[in-house]
Amino acid sequence: MNLPPLWKVKRELTRVGASIWRGGRGVFFEPTRQWLYDSSTVRRECKINGCKDLSGRVVIFVIFQPKGLAESVKFTLDHLVAEGWSIVVVSNAPLSAADTCVVTHRAAKLLVRPNVGYDFGGYRAGLRLLTELEHEPDHLVLMNDSVWFPLRENDDTLRRMEALRAAMTGHIFKNEAKKSQDHLESHLLMVSRECLAHPAWVRFWDRFLMSDDRVTTIRRGEKGLSQALICAGLQVEGLISRDSFIRCLEQLEETELRGVMSDVLHHRADAQKQFEALSKNKTWRVDFLEWVREVLANSRQHLISTTFIAPAVELCSMCFVKKAQDQRFHLARQKILELQSDGRIAPLNPTVKIEISKAVEDWAGESHLRLQS
Repeated sequence: MNLPPLWKVKRELTRVGASIWRGGRGVFFEPTRQWLYDSSTVRRECKINGCKDLSGRVVIFVIFQPKGLAESVKFTLDHLVAEGWSIVVVSNAPLSAADTCVVTHRAAKLLVRPNVGYDFGGYRAGLRLLTELEHEPDHLVLMNDSVWFPLRENDDTLRRMEALRAAMTGHIFKNEAKKSQDHLESHLLMVSRECLAHPAWVRFWDRFLMSDDRVTTIRRGEKGLSQALICAGLQVEGLISRDSFIRCLEQLEETELRGVMSDVLHHRADAQKQFEALSKNKTWRVDFLEWVREVLANSRQHLISTTFIAPAVELCSMCFVKKAQDQRFHLARQKILELQSDGRIAPLNPTVKIEISKAVEDWAGESHLRLQS
């Protein structure tokens, strides 16, 4: 009898251990912590009035800026105001007096709270504040600062989302290997008035349990919210999905599609020989598009906003870049700077470009130090 290799045994033990740990937190620690948190929100949360009025179009903007408010966050706030949205800023970290002034000058309300529950903990706190104020929006946006958005002035993303007239709309709709895991990315969500009043929406937030574990938050929050609405028969739609993205690629001429393959190699250098062999087949178009469909069912490796960022931005008007530190996000940031340098996309907002460039430089520097140690 051949025993499995030691690395595989260790991997499975780690996976099982993590699953047991998360389950234990969900049964014992997190429900108690949430009850204690909700019982002491007056002490834990600081509510500050802003200079703007709350309107029927409300954004709950969750930020985590422990090192001080980034200039790009100010740009985002100014963009939301220019687009006619009133803003409730939920800060999951303390703000300096100067940063508080910057936010309240642009927002209707500022809520400062402990960093509990990631973005969905912040969304929940913002929704509870609106309930406390007895304010019922006609349209609601939930967004956070885990991405640079928008990338430039006069962006029409929110207008395009509103035009879809779905119950809940997002920037990207992820198709997973299991259909029951399909969901909208939660960094930008728009919710209709009908959805806000629907029992499925109310029930989700009544039952939502905050977690400080990222994987659990994605499962309960990002995936859980989309699936709750989908299962209730509500329309959940993204500006870009796997299907719409592939339809976009299908319209390309041969040279253009080969260009997409070349851009993908920025993320998949190991696929050079594979793509060279593929491109010689008579059925290479069909085979490549099928490969795209297959890999976009695995969000742990490939995303429209990383591996396929070039066609997503150029062909599908995607207007955000993620700030996460995994290598695939670093490569996406490199690619967006390359696209601007080559004149393939409209210039980025100067503030956004500076911050993306610094993130690329810092990541490369940290990577070099890791190799040296």
